Amino acid sequence: MSEYNKNISVNLPADCIYEIIQYIIYDLKTLHSCITVNKTFCQVSIQILWSNPFKYIEDEDKKKKWLIFRTYFSCLDDQEKKQIMTFIHKPVSDFPKPFINYPRFLQVFGTYNIQSSIRSFLQHYTVSTTENRINNIIYILNPFLEKLFFKDQSNFKYMKVDLNDEKNQMDWSLFNNNIVFSNIIKLSFEFSIKSSIKKMEILKFIQKNLSTFIDIISEYNKDIQHIRLSFMIEKPRLKKLETEYDNLLETLKYFICSLNNLNNLKSLEIPYSLCNEDLNNLLRKNSHSLTYLRLHEISDLLTVLNILEHCSNLKTIELLSFHNNTNIDNSICYKHITSNLDHLKNLYMTVPCIPVLILFQRIVLMANNNNLRTLFYDNIISDNYSRSNILLSCKNITHLFIRMTKKEFSFNISFLKKLKHLVFLKLGWNNYLKIGQIRELALSFPPSLQILEIIDIESQIIIARLTVLFQEMPCYLKEIGIEMHINDTILQIIMDYAKQKNSLITFRYTKSQNHNYNKISEKLLEAAKSLFTVDDNPRPFKISFIESGF
Repeated sequence: MSEYNKNISVNLPADCIYEIIQYIIYDLKTLHSCITVNKTFCQVSIQILWSNPFKYIEDEDKKKKWLIFRTYFSCLDDQEKKQIMTFIHKPVSDFPKPFINYPRFLQVFGTYNIQSSIRSFLQHYTVSTTENRINNIIYILNPFLEKLFFKDQSNFKYMKVDLNDEKNQMDWSLFNNNIVFSNIIKLSFEFSIKSSIKKMEILKFIQKNLSTFIDIISEYNKDIQHIRLSFMIEKPRLKKLETEYDNLLETLKYFICSLNNLNNLKSLEIPYSLCNEDLNNLLRKNSHSLTYLRLHEISDLLTVLNILEHCSNLKTIELLSFHNNTNIDNSICYKHITSNLDHLKNLYMTVPCIPVLILFQRIVLMANNNNLRTLFYDNIISDNYSRSNILLSCKNITHLFIRMTKKEFSFNISFLKKLKHLVFLKLGWNNYLKIGQIRELALSFPPSLQILEIIDIESQIIIARLTVLFQEMPCYLKEIGIEMHINDTILQIIMDYAKQKNSLITFRYTKSQNHNYNKISEKLLEAAKSLFTVDDNPRPFKISFIESGF
């Protein structure tokens, strides 16, 4: 190559650089390195880093949280900063205004993240850190938050309103520039009422904020594609609270009614208690676009089946938290189904009783079994009726949760042997399974299996069974997870498997805060880390394979 050609620089357009960086958006170190490449890389990298800076830090990392808000706070004008210096006791010169307007890059606005970062900021800079004092300062800061974040150039895509924490002092009804919400495609509204002391105040606060968002949706945004509404509330015993409680329920119902303005709803997560005629109208209107449905706190199964009939394009169904007093009559067994779920790929259900099992069977019958890929089937019925032979027709599943019990053992083994494309298996097993059954279980694993997670097991009887399981399975696992407190013997079993197969990349287990558990020698742990990555703080094992849009 000539000296001339060596000095030629290639300047990619910002759009191309943005697409390239999408492959490393979770690699914080590499993202920071991109800032130093050139001006365009710097602009694109900073825009991505500050679109949602909280996703790169742990929730308990208070230092990084106050640093994030310090950067935001520095973007205020000096006159605005002076009004807050009485609380911070620092000169304005300690917060020089940066050359970059960081708040304008924020696309994911979560009240919890903003509030907790403000708290960390104030606790770092103020002398008095009492709870009431911090709350009062945050309330005073509300107008300044509006100046920081709610400007015409704001470009929020996801608004997450979390009122579960009673420390929250962010009152949305005080913010006037609602036009900035016009680009939101995701809205999550969560709240709970735990305190009995301030229950009246909290009820009014939640209702006022919920009403604000109803107005925003109705007037400014008809293009929201993802809605999540989650709440935990109990009917108050005190008579004087009943009126506010009833008003809040009416507001929640009106919230569902307001969603009928939406034109292209793709995902919906709500409590079953809001399943009314307004919801049916919403589902009918958006039946062509809705692909994800998550219902919880379910009490009436026939209504659920009727809802699913409206949504023939669903790709993911998650039905959680069935009430113990779930009602059913024979109509759910014999109801004529007029539509199919031909596009269904992901099904998540915990089956606590026979009526829910019947609902599960009806859903699988509605689906095209060749398309079903992800199945979380947590059957916890200790009954002879719990078998669901309909599963044997689902041969293309790649991700599976299944519980091995003595009564279901033979059926489940037959099912596993049919899954030639299985990649990820979450496995719960009965502690009374014998060694011979564990060997048969291991041999049923297909060669395609790459990830195995084992949950709900007791350490007292696990050693011999784990030994047989990992000695007999024919597959070459890349990841292993065990939901239990491990010791040297269990870790050695995993190490022996890793040496034998030479495929293991990651081992996950639950680290206990109790020093009586996890008696792993440092020497053995270091030896294990030379073979594979050891993760002692994994995500919860018993969660859906499908990432929620929220």
